Parts: sequence; C-alpha cells; structure tokens
Amino acid sequence: MVFASAYMLVTRHYTIYEFSYFMGIGAAMQALLTPDAGIYGFPHFRFFQTMTAHGLIIFSALYMTWVEKFRPYPKSLLRVFIGMNIYMAVIFVFNALIGSNYLFIAHKPETASLIDVLGPWPWYILSIEGIGIAVCLILYLPFFLKDLAAKRVKSAPV
Repeated sequence: MVFASAYMLVTRHYTIYEFSYFMGIGAAMQALLTPDAGIYGFPHFRFFQTMTAHGLIIFSALYMTWVEKFRPYPKSLLRVFIGMNIYMAVIFVFNALIGSNYLFIAHKPETASLIDVLGPWPWYILSIEGIGIAVCLILYLPFFLKDLAAKRVKSAPV
C-alpha cells in the first residue's frame, strides 16, 4: 500500500485512491494503534519505519480527499470489497508457498493482538471481514451524510 499510495499521489489514479481511502486508512490505523513490532519495538529503526509508513498511507489518502477533492462513491465500497477479497486469496496462496503470514490469514500473530478475541483460525478471518466492512461503512459515512444533506437542500421547496 505504501508504493500504491506513492503512485496514486503522482498519477492521481482514482481506483488506487478508493483502495487507499478504505483499506489504507482502515488497516493502517489499526496497524498504528496495535502495532505488531515483534522483536523490533521502540526505539528500533523498524519501529519508526513501520509507524512512518503506515502514517504516510493514511496521510496520502487524506491528502487526496482534502486537497485534491477526491471522494469515494457507493460503488467504491463494492469495488474495494471484491478487490480486497481477490487480493486476500492471492496472498493466501503466496503465504502457503513461502511460509509467510501476510494479512494474518495463515494464522494469528505470534504476539498478543485484537485478533485473539475473534475466534480460532480460519473463523477469525470472517470476523475480520465483518470488521473491515464496518470500518469501510464508517469511513464512507461522512460522504453519505453530505450527499443526503445536498439532496435535501436540492429538493426543498423555495
């Protein structure tokens, strides 16, 4: 997402913006609030690298929203949901091939995390999907409310 966000900032690519807005803000915020630093805790360089990278993912999506005036639409939610599930399926295969655990879909993190309260593998993945959908809806809420208010103003009698 770091590289995609950089590409988005240079090219103003809308589809990447959709993913950056919903998945970038949602996942990067979780990574900042509950980092899995493992053995590389504060004040190790990797700690600062992780915090900076995730912070810049959020910043780039907000920059495109506030400065460049990009915004998500209802169909953005569907595109991001389908795209992320395809991405997750690819990463699942990749994890199986190289023994990694990207997206924490091969197993729970080694260190304590919020995933521990979501049930056993593979059922916690469905819980994460539900949380992801809820986060995306929350992130879309300001635009929904703005559109709703504009529709009311437009249809109000003069």
